[in-house]
Amino acid sequence: MSTAQKRKYLKYTLATGWLCLFIILLLSGSVLTGFINGNCASGTVVDKQVYIEQTRGTGSPRQSQLHEITVEYQVGGDTYRVYANAHIYSGIGLIEEGDNLTVVYSAGNPAQAEVLSYALYSPMVSILGYVTFVCFLVGLPRWLLWRSKPLTDED
Repeated sequence: MSTAQKRKYLKYTLATGWLCLFIILLLSGSVLTGFINGNCASGTVVDKQVYIEQTRGTGSPRQSQLHEITVEYQVGGDTYRVYANAHIYSGIGLIEEGDNLTVVYSAGNPAQAEVLSYALYSPMVSILGYVTFVCFLVGLPRWLLWRSKPLTDED
């Protein structure tokens, strides 16, 4: 493979990394903005439920577990509750009743909120984050090595 082709693929790799990073910021933008603006509160897990759901598909029916938590938080003296799917964390025992979590709420409507860690580590953001990491892990060192080298005719 010629150097020109390698540089072309390097450009595609870095472009993919930047695109994934942009999508991550779009998906978690409101949560990050609320956190930066200080629209966050400490909440306590008051309930943890595990539901068994029958999933039907093309194959035989199967069961899956849904782990949901209820987080209670206070804003301006009023108490609110937010429900979150905690399957990733609850399924491996990282979340229990009584744990404190950060909740990011809307400035105009504190009842509208999201648990910070679940918004930032949702399955889609986690997958895109991994792809972004790999793209930059592979692409940035090569780009730093090749950025000052001129492309010659024999390459």
